[in-house]
Amino acid sequence: MTEKKFKLIQWLLYGLMAISAIFTILFYLNPSSPDILLYWGYALVIFSGIVVLTVSISGMLKNPKSSYKVLVIVGGMIVLAILSYALSSNTLTPIELEKYSITAKGVKMVGAGLLMTYFIGIGAVAVFIYTSLYRFFK
Repeated sequence: MTEKKFKLIQWLLYGLMAISAIFTILFYLNPSSPDILLYWGYALVIFSGIVVLTVSISGMLKNPKSSYKVLVIVGGMIVLAILSYALSSNTLTPIELEKYSITAKGVKMVGAGLLMTYFIGIGAVAVFIYTSLYRFFK
């Protein structure tokens, strides 16, 4: 990254931080209207998502050989998400669904999210143990 681009990004981040501080001060001066701070948070999330996607896609276009690995990982995560959704189920009765104000599909999505978290956690622990043992015996 050139020095000019670095300075531009640095000043952009300072500007975003200053605007965030102003919105925070406005929120504390008038706490009955949290909408401005909430919408600013939405804007920051959307902006950072666009930046991340742009940088990722430009990096993949500059180095297509390394992008193959990323695409395999993303594909694996999609397969894991589909598998987690297929394995999850609704275990609540209609009375419980009404009591908790949730739909059967919502319960299934929460279950899928939990299963995916478990799979990723178990995978992380397995990779940690494998690399530790591999380095120990090497």
